[in-house]
Amino acid sequence: MPLRCLDDTGADVHAFAVPPDAWTALAADNRARRHLGMPCCGARVSLKRSALGLQFFAHVGRGGCTTGDESPEHLALKQIAVDAARAHGWHAETEVAADDGTWRADVLATRGRARVAVEVQWSPQDDAETLRRQAQYAAAGVRGLWLFRQRRFPVSADLPAVRVAGSVAKGFTALDLPIVEVLAAAFDRRLKFGIPAGSTARVRAFGAVLECWDRDCEALTRVVTGFDIVLGDNCCSFSLEDLTSEPELREVLLSALPEDPQRGRLKRRFSSASEASYLSNGCVRCDRILGAFFVNAARADSSQIRGFDISITPGIAATIVSRGEFDPVWTVVAAHPASRVAPPRALV
Repeated sequence: MPLRCLDDTGADVHAFAVPPDAWTALAADNRARRHLGMPCCGARVSLKRSALGLQFFAHVGRGGCTTGDESPEHLALKQIAVDAARAHGWHAETEVAADDGTWRADVLATRGRARVAVEVQWSPQDDAETLRRQAQYAAAGVRGLWLFRQRRFPVSADLPAVRVAGSVAKGFTALDLPIVEVLAAAFDRRLKFGIPAGSTARVRAFGAVLECWDRDCEALTRVVTGFDIVLGDNCCSFSLEDLTSEPELREVLLSALPEDPQRGRLKRRFSSASEASYLSNGCVRCDRILGAFFVNAARADSSQIRGFDISITPGIAATIVSRGEFDPVWTVVAAHPASRVAPPRALV
């Protein structure tokens, strides 16, 4: 189900670039003149529409051509990739093969000397095959960008890859964004590897209810038990004690908590049990420390009290990296980040 064919002058014809009424006329003209051919093998072409209205070309007698059929999702994502590349000043074509036949890109985008191949991998593919094909692109000076449907696949600075969810009817997403935005970022040099400044992380704040340990008080207090920071498939957890020595992250996280008259003050207190001072919860009535021992015991019964997004700054990125709990991921950053963690790897 290719999206591109050639006319009798050798010029490209893209199915998605032909208006619906012109598509019908082109089909009739092709039946009469048989002037359209497949770029993969030269076979005659038939013009078709899928059940969802996607226009595509089909072989008339496949013969020895090994080009496989593609799903509507595969076709739609190729069209989206072409549109995104062209919108950012790139020249983009579908189904482009190397002169020596070593590779064939779903979409090949070029701008100056830069070349990016977008591969839509809607069927399962093992890691060895992905790495082999990426190596072929690299040997040809082409940067490969992979759009996977499967959940597990290799990711590295040399292999840009994201998981795509959704359908033609419902739309597609990747990295919790519309796929259009992810591809736009890729062709605008805003798809970065690592934990780059300007990217967005999701935060989940958790809390529980504790009874004050002082028998003269015994007030019930809502406490904060910790925070999860989620970026891609990674999740990094922070307790209040962890935030004691991280002023930038502490300020960002605590300022996002909703006001709660049943929550005690969050401040640095001295704990006689640990013989140290750290950021802690306090009793809402008497302000006595509700320390790590009590909060850790309550974590099993804690629940999410707030979810929000934060912008990654160089300082916050350094804090996350220092914990060693994050695997680097590909991330979309803001259009004009003020600074970056050195050195995130851009797609192109």
